[in-house]
Amino acid sequence: MGNKSGLTVIEMMIVLSLLTIVGIKIFMVVQTAGKAQAEGTTSIVLDDQARRVLDRIAYAIMGSTRETLFPDPESPVFSASLEYEVSLGLDASGEVVWGDPEKIELSEPQTQVIWRENPDEAEERRVVWCNTVSPFLEGETPGNGLDDNGNGLIDEEGLCFSLDGDRVTIRLTLQKTNKDGTRVTHTVETVATCRN
Repeated sequence: MGNKSGLTVIEMMIVLSLLTIVGIKIFMVVQTAGKAQAEGTTSIVLDDQARRVLDRIAYAIMGSTRETLFPDPESPVFSASLEYEVSLGLDASGEVVWGDPEKIELSEPQTQVIWRENPDEAEERRVVWCNTVSPFLEGETPGNGLDDNGNGLIDEEGLCFSLDGDRVTIRLTLQKTNKDGTRVTHTVETVATCRN
């Protein structure tokens, strides 16, 4: 009797099962890589947006003086808004000329960073600087009275100002939900010094 070459039904089923397992594994790796890439891209976009907003805020604070900042949230206290006046220069007599009052704040509900000139006045101007603010800073559990994220503040909101002398620490957490439903959160912090 001669040798039969070819695959039996059982051998064929084993090969198909192994190919199916390998195919599923490859699909899972590709899917995970795509998800990681989407989260990474979103995180980069949020980082860029947060840094641009913080640069604007820091620039405004650097043009003001400590005496014009309100409220006066000395650390470990914080505020989700900050009023100030910017120095426009000196007049002929050498006195500082101050601009109109300005305010940077977290909107209600807490999703936007808003800049306001002449707040609460008839001639108020208002500009939204950012639309993707998280209600609370990254890592913070609201309402528990604890410093959950280890930054020395308790239950801080997504935009947070705290003062230490002439230095203002600004923290901002942005968040966005990807198409697949995953929420990406990114926090940026900077310190600005009042120079006038």
